[in-house]
Amino acid sequence: MNDESDKIESERDEALAALSDVVDEARYKSLGDGRIRSPEKERVRLKYLRVIISALSTRRQYLQDKELEELSERLEKLEEREGIKV
Repeated sequence: MNDESDKIESERDEALAALSDVVDEARYKSLGDGRIRSPEKERVRLKYLRVIISALSTRRQYLQDKELEELSERLEKLEEREGIKV
């Protein structure tokens, strides 16, 4: 990997970790012991649930991008090894 790829992977890993923290906090607030119990604050709970959905969607996209990049790198290595030119 080159420096640019390492930087992108590092940033992606940091983003994934941050998204996991967001999901954990929102899950705790909306479903766990930190649940908002008063009926008038139910809308806040729903906002936390929307945060979970959004963060999970973004996290899924990051993981999908990472997987595609890894597959691309593997394909390039195979093509180089086999002497295939595209």
